Amino acid sequence: MSKAKIFKHSELTLKPSVTPTGTSSIARVINGEISQHMGGGIEYLENSTIDWTVTYDEVLFIHEGTLTVELDGVRHECTPGDIVWLPNGTHLKYIAKERTGYFYMLYPVDWAARQGTVEP
Repeated sequence: MSKAKIFKHSELTLKPSVTPTGTSSIARVINGEISQHMGGGIEYLENSTIDWTVTYDEVLFIHEGTLTVELDGVRHECTPGDIVWLPNGTHLKYIAKERTGYFYMLYPVDWAARQGTVEP
C-alpha cells in the first residue's frame, strides 16, 4: 500500500500524449506505482481535436480554458469548475481551441496493459 502524497503543480512534468487524431501534454501522477486501482493526472490541450473512445471509466474536472466535449454529435462547452463523467465505452471528441487544462481520474489504472496496448 502506498502512502499519501502531495503533487505540486509547479513540479509536474508534462509529456506529449500522441494519438492518431491529436496531441496533448499530460502529467500522469497517479499511476500503477502509486495505486493498484485508480489512475489520474493533469492534461492540457491547445488547438487540438482528439477523437477517442474511453475503454475505462473516467472523470474530468476542467480547471482552465474551455473544453468542448462532443458526444453523439452534440457539443457541450465545459468551463472551469465543470465535471464530465465518461463511462467505459464512451466515444467522444475532445476539442480545445485555446489552452485548456483538466484533471482526470480513471479506473482501472492498468487499462492499457489489460488491453495489450500502451497509453498514448
